[in-house]
Amino acid sequence: MCLIIKTDNPKQLHLGLLETAYLNNSDGFGVMFYNQGKLHTQKIAPKSFKDIEKLWSKYKDLNVPMGLHFRFNTMGDTSRAMSHPFEVLSKSKGDDRDLWVMHNGPQLPTPLIDNNKSDTHQFIKWVLRPQLSANPKLLYNAEWQEMIEELIGTDKLLFLDGKTKEFVIYNESEGKDVDNIGWLSNTYSIQPTYSSVRDYEYDFENQTMKKVDKWGDYDDYENYNGSYGGSYASGNYGGYGFNRVKQIENNGNLTNVINENVIAQENKLDQDYTAITHYDREGKYTHTDFKPTASGTKRELVPYTQISPDMKGKIKPKDSYIEDAMFNGKELEWSDVCYRDLDELEDLCEENPKGIAHYIYDLILGGNYDDK
Repeated sequence: MCLIIKTDNPKQLHLGLLETAYLNNSDGFGVMFYNQGKLHTQKIAPKSFKDIEKLWSKYKDLNVPMGLHFRFNTMGDTSRAMSHPFEVLSKSKGDDRDLWVMHNGPQLPTPLIDNNKSDTHQFIKWVLRPQLSANPKLLYNAEWQEMIEELIGTDKLLFLDGKTKEFVIYNESEGKDVDNIGWLSNTYSIQPTYSSVRDYEYDFENQTMKKVDKWGDYDDYENYNGSYGGSYASGNYGGYGFNRVKQIENNGNLTNVINENVIAQENKLDQDYTAITHYDREGKYTHTDFKPTASGTKRELVPYTQISPDMKGKIKPKDSYIEDAMFNGKELEWSDVCYRDLDELEDLCEENPKGIAHYIYDLILGGNYDDK
């Protein structure tokens, strides 16, 4: 996931910290702050850390609170436009203030209607802007904040209000305050863990960055010596030095540990993956999985899902998909689920287990599933 740093003193941010954050979250970088009567923002899609150094050199000596964002792309284009921060309100568009936001989290609950846009972009367009443009003071309304925090789960939002000149953090407790730095939306982006693997870690005490040893070489990991064949088993996969999924031994029991730092290139290597296309209930192409051509005896790699540009709009032959969209005699809609209490939902699960399963899968993946 991404990383947000909110600091009251930019001068205290060491370059080693910023480089670690960039190398682990390299899909975009942005800053926002208020200075000399104006809200300032700038964002880029860096090609190297030198691009960030160049931008940061303009602002690092300012003595004002500042928000920084390092993007780890899980949705939408990797571009300057999809980097953070994002505009929520603008005086130039008739709003009573400028308001910008940064987001960190797996995925905001929003329809993804516009092509190649991130969940943050869509959440602002369909949820935040419509409500805040009508009443900007909602940003400081405790009940509204509680509603948004419940809606977004453990995701974090950092707002900067150009009228009040204040930063506002939603789900602040989900992040962490770190001495001599400020508030971090997470720490695994700079100090990786087994469940949130990254390639680099930052030593706060010595203010230095180092490359993490190959996760596959740790004593408490099971080496599958050849189970996945060649370089994959050894952890030297395409030079990235870690596997997509590993197992950690806990009191003799093997438990899956998912590597969140998915490298797209690794999923496109033909010798280790087979591309499998998927279609929705109407036979329209939805996405492509890259599944391993070989699997171990104890677990399989998590398949990587992506949208293939050359497959957009493709239709699968009718005889190869199920035209009947009914599950257990009924296809569930939003109205069938959202107005029921817990007991009624339990009854519904018993009466229509396949329907409820598909409903949940639809809700999570936006309809990207095949009927199996």
